[in-house]
Amino acid sequence: MHNENTDNAKLLAPDGENSLDRHEKPSADDVVQHEKTKTNKKPKKRSQHKKEDRKDGKIVGSAKGIETMFRNAYRAELDLIALAAMKANIMISLNGFIVSALMISGGFIYASSPLFLAPATMFLFTSAASIYFALLAASPEMIGMHTGVINWFRDVIKRKATIGDFKAYVKPDNRFINGESNLLIYEDRVKLSKEDYWKLMRELLNDQEDVYAKMSDQLYWLGLMASKKFRMLRASYNIFRWGLILSVLVFIGIKSIMFLMPVTDDAIIHLRNMGISQFEDIYEPSAVQQLQDGRLLIVEDEPSRALSIVEFRQDGSLSEDASLDNRLLRSFHRKLNDLEGLAMSADGYVYAITSHSRTKKGKRKQEREQLLRFKIRGHDLIESDVYVGLTEQLKKSGVLENALKNSVNKNVSLQAINIEAFNFDKEGEKLLLGFREPLIDGKSMIVVVENTVGIFKRGEQPKFSEDVILLNLHGGGIRSLDYDPVLDVYLMVNEARGEDGKNHSQLWSWTGEIDEEPKRIELPSMISLKNVESIAPLVINGESRLLIVSDDGNVKKKRPAKYILLEYDQLSSE
Repeated sequence: MHNENTDNAKLLAPDGENSLDRHEKPSADDVVQHEKTKTNKKPKKRSQHKKEDRKDGKIVGSAKGIETMFRNAYRAELDLIALAAMKANIMISLNGFIVSALMISGGFIYASSPLFLAPATMFLFTSAASIYFALLAASPEMIGMHTGVINWFRDVIKRKATIGDFKAYVKPDNRFINGESNLLIYEDRVKLSKEDYWKLMRELLNDQEDVYAKMSDQLYWLGLMASKKFRMLRASYNIFRWGLILSVLVFIGIKSIMFLMPVTDDAIIHLRNMGISQFEDIYEPSAVQQLQDGRLLIVEDEPSRALSIVEFRQDGSLSEDASLDNRLLRSFHRKLNDLEGLAMSADGYVYAITSHSRTKKGKRKQEREQLLRFKIRGHDLIESDVYVGLTEQLKKSGVLENALKNSVNKNVSLQAINIEAFNFDKEGEKLLLGFREPLIDGKSMIVVVENTVGIFKRGEQPKFSEDVILLNLHGGGIRSLDYDPVLDVYLMVNEARGEDGKNHSQLWSWTGEIDEEPKRIELPSMISLKNVESIAPLVINGESRLLIVSDDGNVKKKRPAKYILLEYDQLSSE
């Protein structure tokens, strides 16, 4: 009511003065005319307000619209940075796995073919470089560090800088805009003390235009961070992409050259007769078998060192690789305990047998009662089969009863079974099992397995020859049995007690005929070689040799076993 009266009273005089100021009471006609003027007046449109705002220099847009714009811009920049961080993490993880795998497998690659180290090394450095740029993408503040280190080192040489200036070169104290800190930017904010921070924050909150300016600067800074991250990621991806392609091309090139132009090994191995030599990491060898590629497979009693592959160096010595041997051993996926014999068939299958003996406590263990057949290519196991149950089949077959028919001592049992000699006959069809124990009337026993292939290919049970071979080896059980194609005889090793009351190793030859007795071979060198476990005929560079190994090593004392490489003319029969 008051406002209406006031409006009615505010009638303008012709000269622009208020009629009330002139102390004149308005007439009725003046009041009516004033009301018509108020009714007919149109409100200003929003666009007209905006035009006037532009003329007056006011901020365009509502506060809500500005906040929405900043919110969306922040979200977009942070999503980009998070995406870059995720991609950097993927590249670091992927290349880290590749680097680890290549470093571990480097020895295996070298052993299979040294030429393939070229693409492997190339890919190793590719992955390492890719990791470097991915790490820079994850930490873009470190991008200029290597440049700073180089500049510092150069200036130190020129005596323009000192050691104390290193930090200033590597991490220069850069402010965002004209040396002025921005509280919204992390790198600037953490450089302030708490007092300075609160002082600048109060100043910022009291100036709305400065708030928007700082937020805009922060958006720009986030954009720079995202740009740096993606630039480093691009470098990481490019290095990985082209390095991978180049490594594959080099690998294919080497493989093609090897296929089209096979490399012949002109390196001649000079076999030497230097008396007794010593292994590097083999302590208890029990059997040796030459593989088709010329390398030697050696087995030991202990499960942790059950298999070793050695090869001749150019000087004639034996080279070992424990890491590759461990890899081969793990590929069997079973415990190989007390391996004693090795043999190889014409088709490249290696046969191995454990002793089938009981433990010191008289207990049977399946891991000590295995007959194995496998193939080795390089240091890889490509096929493997196992048969258990040989002891039971020996008991069922009546083989022992046949051997005891004409014996004086009938009190012999297979509970004392110990198989240490094992090989094919000269035709390569039947397996000969040489027993160290039991002895029958002081004679060593050989049992013939007739269906070797059928055991593994057709799942047959072992079939034993009815005739058990008994050999007089001066009271010592058989420890090694090998057919020698050069001498066309079987070579056997055992231990017998000498006149001095000590056990001495003996070497025997046997024609393979049941009614013929073995002949002792004189070998002076064996006098000083104790506990001989195996003798193996070898062919190296067309030269025939005999390798004799002894089980005289000691793991605890780090004393490897010994071996001797002999020429055939060093043998002489008694």
